[in-house]
Amino acid sequence: MTSPTNPSAASNPEPGEQEPISGTRLGWLIGSDAEGHFLVDYDGNRAGPLTARRTITLKPEELRDAIATRRRAVLLFENGDPRLPLVVGMEQVQSPTPLTDAVLEASLPTPAPQQPMEAHVDGKQVVIEGKDEIVLQCGQASITLRRNGKVIIKGTYIETHSEGVNRIKGGSVHFN
Repeated sequence: MTSPTNPSAASNPEPGEQEPISGTRLGWLIGSDAEGHFLVDYDGNRAGPLTARRTITLKPEELRDAIATRRRAVLLFENGDPRLPLVVGMEQVQSPTPLTDAVLEASLPTPAPQQPMEAHVDGKQVVIEGKDEIVLQCGQASITLRRNGKVIIKGTYIETHSEGVNRIKGGSVHFN
């Protein structure tokens, strides 16, 4: 290691040691270890593949692609130490067919934005609202509420209990 107090030592590193690296350097990903750390290399590296810390995340398929294509990675080095790389970014790859990509992307249907499912609970009332239909289902039993006001109750056995009046009202009531 060079001594910061000896200026001639800083310009003449010992054999096998590398000069400190200030600023960024382009390298490439060559793999990952069992803990998921990136393994990197760069031009001028004499130590072989190095385990790198990182500030970016890559999905597994992105990592495999970056390794297979030897995609360039932007590296910084902790305290300038060439043995302590930090991956801070990946070079963005340009498509070989940008016009074709734009046409294909424009032809894809735009997915409708999905509204999040909501349940308002205030301790007194729960409201579940659907635009066209709500179905509560458990096994062979279901309750369906439709936008037009129709309520359908299905089950293999339906039972009602009331301590007061059990009232059935309708424009007409049909039994069997």
